[in-house]
Amino acid sequence: MYVSMDCLLRHAAEHHYAVMAANALNLEMARGVISAADETQSPLIIILGSMAMAKHSTPELLAPLIQRLATETAAPVALCLDHGKDLNKVAKALYNRFSSVMIDASQLPMEENIALTRQVVELCHPLGVGVEGELGHVGQAAALDGRDASLYTRPEDAAYFVKETKVDCLAVAIGTAHGKYPAGFRPKLNFDLLREIKAATNNMPIALHGGSGSGDDNVRKAVEAGINKINLATDLQEACRRGVIEASEAGGDYMKMIQASEQACKKLLIHWMELAGSCGRARNFTPPYTFPNLQGDVKNNGTGE
Repeated sequence: MYVSMDCLLRHAAEHHYAVMAANALNLEMARGVISAADETQSPLIIILGSMAMAKHSTPELLAPLIQRLATETAAPVALCLDHGKDLNKVAKALYNRFSSVMIDASQLPMEENIALTRQVVELCHPLGVGVEGELGHVGQAAALDGRDASLYTRPEDAAYFVKETKVDCLAVAIGTAHGKYPAGFRPKLNFDLLREIKAATNNMPIALHGGSGSGDDNVRKAVEAGINKINLATDLQEACRRGVIEASEAGGDYMKMIQASEQACKKLLIHWMELAGSCGRARNFTPPYTFPNLQGDVKNNGTGE
């Protein structure tokens, strides 16, 4: 079923697990991650970034495909714009029926970040579209930005930001970074800071960006400390790449190679869903719209009695 991410993340926060937010750049990745959700009965968020859509996965082509695949499973699936930087990007996502958006104004001063994020919330909430904001800054793994504590989210700022913007989810910086870390490097996450942020924001859904390469132990501990959404892109793309290479080296044709990439993507995401504690949680959800509630109040037959 195709849903907004806010209902998924509220349930995750209430029941202390995380929903995977998986990157999907093409048919094979989309089918792989949705198959993982269907097989494990896990809620799922699919993320599409502005840069990827500009270079390859245009929303006009990929969004309808994801939306159709989402209707083929009972597991709840949301489609979220990842790291939208301005209102134009948000508007394009809404035009293409994304069910959720992330507005990333973390590079701006606090009050400007709040102002832009609030605009997006005011635009999206009446449409039933969930909104994620970012406070602090999740940099690049190759530059080891995750070690720069000056970029981390401060609990008191988080409390103020959430109160002023009314976002449904907050992305924080606690030690991870986007992309691929140097060989052998594992980030050191500040779990105490994460717990302070959760307390300051009254257990609101918190997102961890830069999940790739973090290590299983870090992921488990992050979920225990309060993470409710985990973004995964680089590791999924790498799994697809390895699947293609292995199928090619085994003498497979192009069909076998793309099938191998899909299965590798699915296998990896199932592992992450197990780490996140989301397996089986889809059984807690029902479609947001059913025929009875779309009928409205028919009992009075328009009489007002």
